[in-house]
Amino acid sequence: MPTPPKNLRNFESFVQIVQDLRGPGGCPWDKEQTHKTLTPFAIEETYELVDAIENGTTEEICDELGDVLLQVVLHSQIAREDQKFSISDVIESVSKKMVRRHPHVFADVNAKTTDEVLSNWNKIKKAEKPEASQKTFTYPQKLPALMVSKKIGSQTKRLNFDWENPTQVLEKVEEEFLELKDAIHNMSQKEQTHEIGDLLFSIAQLARHLKIEPETALRETNSRFERRFEKMMELINESKKNLDALDLSEKESFWQKAKSLTD
Repeated sequence: MPTPPKNLRNFESFVQIVQDLRGPGGCPWDKEQTHKTLTPFAIEETYELVDAIENGTTEEICDELGDVLLQVVLHSQIAREDQKFSISDVIESVSKKMVRRHPHVFADVNAKTTDEVLSNWNKIKKAEKPEASQKTFTYPQKLPALMVSKKIGSQTKRLNFDWENPTQVLEKVEEEFLELKDAIHNMSQKEQTHEIGDLLFSIAQLARHLKIEPETALRETNSRFERRFEKMMELINESKKNLDALDLSEKESFWQKAKSLTD
C-alpha cells in the first residue's frame, strides 16, 4: 500500500500522489483514465475555476486551481507511462515558451504597451508554427461560440479588417436587428437562425470594441437573471399566489420588485 508523502506542500509530493493513484495498489478509476476520457473533466474543471473567480471566495479559487492542476499532472503521468513526456517536459516547454514570447522582458526588444506586446506575441507564434499561420483563423475547437466570435474579430482586426470605433459597430448591430425583425415576420426558420447568428456575432464585436468580454458579460447576465427570478418566486410564494395564476401585469410587478431587491 502506498504511503502518502509527508510534505503535502511540495510539488513533487503531489506528482508522487498521482503516480501512486495510477500505480500498483492505486485507484481503479484513475488507472483506467486516458487523455481522451479525461478531456471532459479538463473542460469542466476549467469552467468551475472561472465560476469560482467570478463568484467564489479565495478558498474556492484555491480549491479549483488545485483541480485544474490535477488534470495537468494526470495527463503528464499518463504520457510518462507511455514514454511520451513527463511533467518536467511540460514545465520546461511552457517556461521556454514564456521566455521566447516575452523578448521585451528577457531580451532587448522594446514593447511598452499591451498592443505592442500582443503584436510581438503573434509574430513569434506564427514563426513557431508556420503551418498554422497559413490559416486565417486559429482557435480551440471546443471554445464556446461567443468566445470564438470575439477571437475571429480580434484576428481580422490584425489584418485591418475591422470597424474603427464602437459607434460603427453599434450601427451594424442595429442593422442586423432590423434584418432579424424582418426575418421573424417574413422568412423561414432557417433564415431566422441565420439572422440571429448575425446579430449575436455583431454584438460580440461591439463588446470587443468596448473592451468587454462577451462570454463574461453573458454569464453575469445569466446569474443576475437567476437571482432575480428566484427572488420573484420567493415574493410570489410569500404573497400566497401561484405564478401560473398571475396575469402579465402581475408578473411584471413582481419582477420589478424582485429587480429592486437584488443586485
